[in-house]
Amino acid sequence: MTESGFHLNGPLVVRSPNWLGDAVMALPAVRNLKTMLVRDPLVVAAPEKLAALWQACPFVDQVLVLTQPKNLLATARQLRAGEFGSAILLPNSLRSAAEARLAGIPQRIGYARGGRKFLLTYAVPLPARNPVRLHQKFYYLDLVTALGGPSDASIPELRKEIVTPATDSRITVAICPGAEYGPAKRWPVEKFLAVARHFTAKHEARIILLGAAGDASLAAELAAQLPEAENRVGKTSLEEFMAALANAQLVFCNDSGAMHVASVLDVPTVAIFGSTEPQLTGPLGSRTQVLRHHVPCSPCFLRECPIDFACMTSIMPEMVIEAGEAMLK
Repeated sequence: MTESGFHLNGPLVVRSPNWLGDAVMALPAVRNLKTMLVRDPLVVAAPEKLAALWQACPFVDQVLVLTQPKNLLATARQLRAGEFGSAILLPNSLRSAAEARLAGIPQRIGYARGGRKFLLTYAVPLPARNPVRLHQKFYYLDLVTALGGPSDASIPELRKEIVTPATDSRITVAICPGAEYGPAKRWPVEKFLAVARHFTAKHEARIILLGAAGDASLAAELAAQLPEAENRVGKTSLEEFMAALANAQLVFCNDSGAMHVASVLDVPTVAIFGSTEPQLTGPLGSRTQVLRHHVPCSPCFLRECPIDFACMTSIMPEMVIEAGEAMLK
């Protein structure tokens, strides 16, 4: 029983968000959920592509890897086999509520949106808009506090087993040129190239390119002009991706899952924002520098810029280099 009078029936399963960045921003809320449980384990149900993130969380007792996350019935069968008493649904989708309902989970909790209220046993009203709690992490935290949980917004520490020892004495600079949402979130490749050339010339840095398979064409364009770079885009598991970021001394990226992972791993990170808003989805960590050029139409949240892309093209390599150099001091 919580202070609010709400009782969670165990065992508890938390349905993870489906995007890497969203999952990272949900970490404080899920950590706080663990404090509400006495003896029952905390299980996170997540697509396979996100499993390594949750497995690195010391407050998660088990990760239920959803083998067919887009298959409603298959996911419901997996959840049913867990014999869960409660499900907390972090995604806003109707699908996530239907999964839990078809699984026969008696207590189904989530925000009352997406037309799914009738599938929930406890529908939490959307929190009132608060100018000091605009960040997406508070959206997840407010769901937990509505159940009587703590409001601790600090960043959880991940297990360090994900870090592999570096074998190169040079500094490693990771460049993550992609952003899955669309081109409007991607700083031009030629600008990343200028940044990489600076750090190889001045610091003899080892450059590693990281990202998802969908970023392969961007990485290939970069690698063609920077043959000394190690191109691992689309060639790593999430666990390997996290280890590579953790081993870097500096990360340059867009508003992306890579930004969120690097930030929560406490790696110095320079994040470049264009069509999106740092107050809503900025990195959680303290060793980050956000660069943006505000224009009248930003943030537009569009996948592609319909006009001149000034929000991104106005951010010059010199600005990004300066921010990175400051982080190396």
